[in-house]
Amino acid sequence: MLDPDADSARVLALAAIVVQAVISAVMVFASAYIGLLFAGQPVNPGGPAVPSPWFMPALFVAPFIILVLIGFVWIILDYYMVYKRLSEGLVADAETPSLVLGILQLVFGLVIPGILLIIAYIKIRDSMTRYPGSPPGWYEPYRQAQQPYPPQPPRGGGKV
Repeated sequence: MLDPDADSARVLALAAIVVQAVISAVMVFASAYIGLLFAGQPVNPGGPAVPSPWFMPALFVAPFIILVLIGFVWIILDYYMVYKRLSEGLVADAETPSLVLGILQLVFGLVIPGILLIIAYIKIRDSMTRYPGSPPGWYEPYRQAQQPYPPQPPRGGGKV
């Protein structure tokens, strides 16, 4: 069972993946809209209405398609390098990838997923320092309590 900090890091990594998936879906719809918008535009404005060649919409859609593919690469990296490792209990193995991917995503403009992964990194560090006696990320929530005092004989004066 994952400790609360490692489990929070796992949920944060999943949230980063969901945000990236939403951003990729928006990019897919934007590229389809732009492709349809430019598909019927005339080639020579002011002249006769000639439909544009097939490659004209592709010129406008290509940057969006490239961004969508890069978004899918981020999703795959986050899933296999952070989320899956945390789900399997390999908390120490997910520490460095969460920091590196978080910083790279901040650099490349994915602000929200980058911040979520950096917070996941902080939670992983908390998990590794808070429970030093157990393997990183694992803990037993219901440990048996030790009796503070040895059992005492009943008090009653000795006469029966």
